[in-house]
Amino acid sequence: MSWEAPDGTTIQGFLCRPTTPGPHPLVVNIHGGPVWAFRGTWQLFYPWVPLLVSQGYAVLNPNPRGSAGRGQEFAAQVVGDMGGADTDDFLSGIDALVELGIADPDRIGLTGASYGGFMSSWLVTRDQRFAAAVPTAPVTDWYSQHFTSNIPFFDRLFLAGDPAEPGDRFHERSPVMHAAGVTTPCLNVTGALDRCTPPGQAREFHTALIEHGVESVLVTYPEEGHGVRAFPALIDYCARMLEWFERHMPVHPTEETR
Repeated sequence: MSWEAPDGTTIQGFLCRPTTPGPHPLVVNIHGGPVWAFRGTWQLFYPWVPLLVSQGYAVLNPNPRGSAGRGQEFAAQVVGDMGGADTDDFLSGIDALVELGIADPDRIGLTGASYGGFMSSWLVTRDQRFAAAVPTAPVTDWYSQHFTSNIPFFDRLFLAGDPAEPGDRFHERSPVMHAAGVTTPCLNVTGALDRCTPPGQAREFHTALIEHGVESVLVTYPEEGHGVRAFPALIDYCARMLEWFERHMPVHPTEETR
């Protein structure tokens, strides 16, 4: 499917949905990168997508600006502005599905790892529409990320900023700096061996949310690195994700869960 972002840019994505009539609870599954892309092929890298769909969730897999596959100019749009215009690419995609009657506006969730983990954390600070989020291997504090990650060049490139400058994008686009405005329950997931987005990133956001009275759970897999990939951790991760969405945005809501 495709939709139009507020600035007129056409954004594409893959929608996986149940066979039953909508509107469905919707999970937005955000890829890493950001210069990566969902493709029209089955990917074992995302086993939770068919799991969620089998349980009655629609899953939108967007390719926002910055994604691969649409030329250098499109990919370069995220360079120096990560967390800027790409934010609206996701929100406008959700709006499109709500307008089509596919997504229930009261049951919208987020998940993603790496860039997707950052964006899952970032979006809940930008908009209070989300019923639940599962940020995985996220960046939530670009300042500490710069000094603890094994890819310190990454943030300088995609934020076009300087961690030493107060008020710079390193601070402005750090989800922890905006935790006071979050209302979305978050299941924060990290691997203890992650050197790319170290486990302290998920811990910082979890702590910030708890301090502001937001429901938050922190899960650290002791033998996982950047993302959750190996068994049995992957099975546990998928089960926890499904349970989190079922708790906060159930497929069949009761009077108590509405």
